[in-house]
Amino acid sequence: MDTIKRIELVIPAIELKPVLRRLEKVGMDKYSIIRDVIGRGEFGESTDDLDGQLSSVYILTTCPAGEEETLYLELQPLLQKFGGVFLVSDAVCYRC
Repeated sequence: MDTIKRIELVIPAIELKPVLRRLEKVGMDKYSIIRDVIGRGEFGESTDDLDGQLSSVYILTTCPAGEEETLYLELQPLLQKFGGVFLVSDAVCYRC
């Protein structure tokens, strides 16, 4: 059993590839993705349009405590430009 940080991202679908590249750049190469997330945020409403470019995606990943800030700093320029949510919470992993 390890104590880790749970990272949840909700980002515009069009930014998925750049975000994944940055995740992998900082060594977070294990993640789950849920596509076609819709909702309302700071930049307005995201919809489930036909080609998926206006919807959002949800990314779930984890990291050891202390590494979450490295990821945030890597993603901050994209989050400021395109919007999105970056959530960090404590978690316990039984199969890490």
